[in-house]
Amino acid sequence: MMFGNILAQAKMWGFWQYMFDLCNEDFSCVLGWLTSILLVFLAIVSGLIAMMSRLKNRRE
Repeated sequence: MMFGNILAQAKMWGFWQYMFDLCNEDFSCVLGWLTSILLVFLAIVSGLIAMMSRLKNRRE
């Protein structure tokens, strides 16, 4: 369990380091990218939910 937590923290730190390197250590750039990623993720999830509800209504 402890090893899993350390590994997860190391991978998360690598992600943050990659994001800051990509944006030349500009925090607003990193925040913008994270917001974009979050919005795309939410759009995909809401699209899947809408598609599943349409399929469910079609079967009834």
